[in-house]
Amino acid sequence: MKKRGICVIRTKTTTGVLVGIIGVLVLILVINLTSYKNTHERKDIILHRFNKMDVDRLNEMVQRHKNGKGDYLMLIPPIIDGGYWIHDVHSNGREVTWTIDSTRDVMSSEHGKQVYKCKRISMDETKDFYVYTLNQCDNKGEESIAIFSLLKEDVWLR
Repeated sequence: MKKRGICVIRTKTTTGVLVGIIGVLVLILVINLTSYKNTHERKDIILHRFNKMDVDRLNEMVQRHKNGKGDYLMLIPPIIDGGYWIHDVHSNGREVTWTIDSTRDVMSSEHGKQVYKCKRISMDETKDFYVYTLNQCDNKGEESIAIFSLLKEDVWLR
């Protein structure tokens, strides 16, 4: 009789431990899945809608550079007349390299690539625009370069 009682206690203990382990594993799985989703959403690197989410991602890149962290974005603004002007933006946390490639725009008078290497990037908000500005650029002295701007009205409509 005693043996049977000990077996029942051991079985209940083993079952309790297994249920606890399964519970912890399920919790870890849920945490990993939700944190992967947030990381994946934040890591969008090709911006082409220029809605609020894209502006937030662009602002995140600016902030990461200010914090000394690297980032990379490719901006593909809507076509106005002609072809695409693709902006490649690389930051290693110390320097921003902003490349504007207009080679796909056959109508452009500025056919080619323009490369800017700068120490600082900022976002300035005016009444109507979000303006991204490069500062302390190679061969530009103290000149500020308003490199990219978005009309707020367009951002909120998309």
